[in-house]
Amino acid sequence: MVQILPIILLALILAIPLGEYLALVFSGKRAPLEPAFSPIEKALSRLLMGMDRHPMDWKEYALSLLALNALLWAVAFAILYSAGMSPDLAFHTATSFVTNTDQQHYSGDTLSPAAQMLALTMLMFASAATGISSAFALIRGLLATDGKLGNFFSDFIKCIVRVLLPGAFMVAIVFVACGIPQTLGGSLDVKTITGLMQSIPLGPVASLESIKYLGTNGGGYYGANSAHPFENPSPLTNVIQNILALLIPFSIPYAFGIMAGKRRQGAIILIAMLVIFVTGAALMLAGEGWNPALPLNYPDGYLEGKEQRFTAYETTFFLAVDTFVQSGGTSGSVTSMMPDAILGAMSGMMMQCTPGGVGAGFDVMLVFILLSVFIAGLMVGRTPEFLGKKVEPNEMKLVALVIIIHPILVLLPTALTIIVNPHAALNPGPRGFSEIMYEFLSASANNGSGMAGLANTTPYFNILSGLMIATGRYVPLVAMIAIAGLLSRKKPIEATTGTLPTDNPTFLLFLIGIIVIVGAITFLPVLTFGPLAELLGGT
Repeated sequence: MVQILPIILLALILAIPLGEYLALVFSGKRAPLEPAFSPIEKALSRLLMGMDRHPMDWKEYALSLLALNALLWAVAFAILYSAGMSPDLAFHTATSFVTNTDQQHYSGDTLSPAAQMLALTMLMFASAATGISSAFALIRGLLATDGKLGNFFSDFIKCIVRVLLPGAFMVAIVFVACGIPQTLGGSLDVKTITGLMQSIPLGPVASLESIKYLGTNGGGYYGANSAHPFENPSPLTNVIQNILALLIPFSIPYAFGIMAGKRRQGAIILIAMLVIFVTGAALMLAGEGWNPALPLNYPDGYLEGKEQRFTAYETTFFLAVDTFVQSGGTSGSVTSMMPDAILGAMSGMMMQCTPGGVGAGFDVMLVFILLSVFIAGLMVGRTPEFLGKKVEPNEMKLVALVIIIHPILVLLPTALTIIVNPHAALNPGPRGFSEIMYEFLSASANNGSGMAGLANTTPYFNILSGLMIATGRYVPLVAMIAIAGLLSRKKPIEATTGTLPTDNPTFLLFLIGIIVIVGAITFLPVLTFGPLAELLGGT
């Protein structure tokens, strides 16, 4: 914990100036380096023939988002198919990366540097920009009264030009200095400890790794992801990658507080994220030092499947960050984790908002806030409202859709796979069940990590997981943009004694309770077949 708490603290400290910067950028105010970025944005605006200049309602915003993502998906699919992937694998990979999921059913280093850059790294920027844009569209919906959410193309360009590209460039320079390769070809021939020669492919690794974590993507250049020494060569890069994954998800609530003129409200959202994340990470770490199935317990943690350059606890914390943040990158084998860590990782993906992926996690958190406001209002007989906007049945129907679609996309394909493809999991019993469920949980939560005990390199999993990935990304995203559209047409009402305050400790505890209870109601029964059964000694 002495190592881990400073990582969280550093991410929080860095999130303050970044949050202020994001608030300036997406409020249309003059931001630092304006003279450098403005000409680039104007040139891109001319290429778009001015489509980024007019304000959009929620339907225009959602259609623009879907259209651009579909175009980028088609480009990536064509590149990956031309690079030698089968149609089903190219479908899964392009779908996975365009949605910020980055689930990989292939070994990363089998692709050429050109395919890694033009398809995968490109989609890492685009998917992160899509998620961040959706978050600020939702923020504008809470604050607007004219039905307009801004312009998706303008948000997308600003996010890439002013946030992701300069941020990723600076991080890539640091990564190169730390020993991560950045080259356009060749390989490194090394002599192994057995005396044999091995050829290790090189490529633009540092540039991919920088946006991989800054944009909470998670797909690795190499098959071993951040357990590979060329992706994560030292304890320093390990710390940097954890901070990067937390940085933008922590900064968006801060930016929201500034834009709404209610910093305490932004703080409540951030604290709710922190409480659940830190609690979940602590429980995962505690579980790596004991095992109910073994007579001996090890205070240094179990090292099987863990990255030996780091401790078992650093590897476990890496998994905690990348499942609660929905990044999906790992520095060890998920299959080798103790059942406590598997349960914690699944819980992070189930809640999706603690703090969740860039933009999308904040969207889900606001959905839970609207649900909490509605329930609390019914309980105490007060009008449910948030930031002066009444929360009415139309919004609650969409809130219910966002909440219910996730367990459907996990439980139905898990049950189907157990019926039609029961031998897909290589391990028996609860661990095998967890491997199957983890695949679809990771897919529908836009996380991307996976348990290696699942034989998922088949057309069955490529197509089914790909469909779950796309549905799990775009149905909630469009629903949340629609919620923003409904709220953006409402005029705020004055706060009265009957108004439920949402920026105090009482509401904070209520919000945390709602998030945990909803997750337990939807997933606790099925968890008893997997990590809970294993934790309690079931076979």
